[in-house]
Amino acid sequence: MLLGVAVLLGGVAPGAFAADPLADGVIAPDVSIDGIPVGGFTIDAARRAVIDARIVPHLAPLVLSLKGRRLSIKPAAAGYAVDLDQTIDTALTYGRAVPVIAPVNVPLAQTVNRARLRTVLKYRASDIELTPVDAALTFRKARPRVRPPRVGTLVDIAKAVPVVADALIARNIVQVELPVRRLRPARMTVGSSVVVSRGGRVLTLYRETKRVKTFRVAVGTPRYPTPRGLFSIVSKQRNPTWIPPDSPWAKGLGPIPPGPGNPLGTRWMGTSASAVGIHGTYAGGTIGSAASHGCIRMHIRDSEWLYERIKVGTPVLII
Repeated sequence: MLLGVAVLLGGVAPGAFAADPLADGVIAPDVSIDGIPVGGFTIDAARRAVIDARIVPHLAPLVLSLKGRRLSIKPAAAGYAVDLDQTIDTALTYGRAVPVIAPVNVPLAQTVNRARLRTVLKYRASDIELTPVDAALTFRKARPRVRPPRVGTLVDIAKAVPVVADALIARNIVQVELPVRRLRPARMTVGSSVVVSRGGRVLTLYRETKRVKTFRVAVGTPRYPTPRGLFSIVSKQRNPTWIPPDSPWAKGLGPIPPGPGNPLGTRWMGTSASAVGIHGTYAGGTIGSAASHGCIRMHIRDSEWLYERIKVGTPVLII
């Protein structure tokens, strides 16, 4: 009698505990894709559910921010892709090739082409970056004005690529704050400048916008006027030798070596105006008058003082 019961149980037990076979194209119970329950769904139904709940939101533009300045990128254009077919094929293996012994969540097969993302970030970064700006000098009413420098705020592309790639896949934040790279301007200060007033016969040295010192000078005669305009210092020389310029008034005059007879004194500061410079003179009585052939003359000691405080490139405004 016991044997009969055992045989009976042995014959019915497998059928009593066997799961019903899965229909073709139907996902097994207790299977989810990226947290979306798709157990018992057909392939088409699972596809629609994943597209609506995950892929559509993932393909929405992603907002990037750099210190409050924003732009958006299109994920597909930036290298983001989803392989939904592969994901569903993986989900279909459960309950078939792979037994389902507990709830299963199949991750969405997502990738980001980082080379393409890098290209997009580099191209779009200029929309929100602040490029460095050098300090610049201008003049208003014969006085220097300084535009201050600005440190550049740039996107650190190397650091941004993995941050944005992770955000494209996770999509768990509203916007991505991009890593910053700061770049100092090449020119932080404008230094000195010189303003020469022909009418006032004075030369003023400025440091940035601050007046440092003013000197009485001689300027060109009406026949050989000192030119107006914005120039710069292009050469400097101690104890120069005077070489006569190619001009009728200097014809027949030979080079004059350094010394008391030299019309350039002990210092020469040549400007970008042709054959015009700032220099000393032993003829101190001409200071304050229109007496030169276009140059700006200074007392010897004044020219030596100025020489030490300006450099090649210093702006010279003559008004």
